[in-house]
Amino acid sequence: MSLPSAAPADSLRTPALPYPNGWFCLAFTDEVRPGSVTTRPLAGTEVVLYRTAGGVLRAVRPRCPHLGAHLGVGGSVEGEDIVCPFHRFAFDPAGTCVRTGYGTPPPKASLAGYPVCEANGSIYVWWHALGLPPQWEVPVFPMDDRQPFSHDTFDIAGHPQDVIENAFDWGHLPALHGLKGLDIEGTPVAGEPTSTVTATARGTMMRGFRQSYTLTVIGLATIAARTALPRGAGALHVMLHATPTSPGRIQLRFGTKLELNGVPGVPGAVGRAAAVPVARLLSAVLQRVASVDTGADLLMWHYQEHVEHPKLAKGDGPVGRYRQWAQQFYTEPRGDLVPPRRAADPKRG
Repeated sequence: MSLPSAAPADSLRTPALPYPNGWFCLAFTDEVRPGSVTTRPLAGTEVVLYRTAGGVLRAVRPRCPHLGAHLGVGGSVEGEDIVCPFHRFAFDPAGTCVRTGYGTPPPKASLAGYPVCEANGSIYVWWHALGLPPQWEVPVFPMDDRQPFSHDTFDIAGHPQDVIENAFDWGHLPALHGLKGLDIEGTPVAGEPTSTVTATARGTMMRGFRQSYTLTVIGLATIAARTALPRGAGALHVMLHATPTSPGRIQLRFGTKLELNGVPGVPGAVGRAAAVPVARLLSAVLQRVASVDTGADLLMWHYQEHVEHPKLAKGDGPVGRYRQWAQQFYTEPRGDLVPPRRAADPKRG
């Protein structure tokens, strides 16, 4: 398929919106396993994610306080410590330097850490333009943690506010996605960091069925969709994460997870035992199916210009109310990015 000849939205104009404050997904849970170290972009900087052998998850500033080596380039996890590749200085989960590579007493040095949390199969890091601590928590939904999401990540032009607006841009659902018989409601509540939309429609991922689903909007970062399967068979979870990486650019993380209470035609304990592996296989298939619909949105976002004063029409949905709600996630930055705080005590999470 040939790509459009149009230029991506960030290449021809200055981005209209600053980075929003809030929790942003930098990975799905299965991407950061015990002993692993990975680097992810966030709001014009980088974050190193790692998980200790005991399962403690941490997010830190990339630079070693010793001589500035990048912990995500050759850094490693030894037990509960992250070790700098340059001089083998080691830092415990609280960020404190506990040993050097020479066997000499460690200096009084610490890593700067970012607030991090794990919820709904996703890893979130808190970012605030003024370096303020978290103002709210990511809601946790009932999910089977034994099964990871099937997921993909896309690097595109765009802004989180325009992506999350999809939950309230009801006019695009029949126009772009072909949904029929749409019955949808939900309005953002001023001051609340999350918002809920409920809908029923035909033409969704579950072709041939009238599907009811709930969307939970989490800040300007996530749309979490949950669909109850017919006859109590289980649930389908879809996560859409928009993470700002640089001015006018985002990483779009999209994941699908099917949870089954059993396997049709397989009775009792055998069916329940087989439910997780069967659901995992079907999740991968549904991820491919869902990617077709998501791909249409990706194309829009990649070339979309943010219109500050849109000419709204009846049938659009509560887009104006959403934009008023979204203002709570912005702060006028004061100079350059404020350095992150020192890593929190691992006993406090």
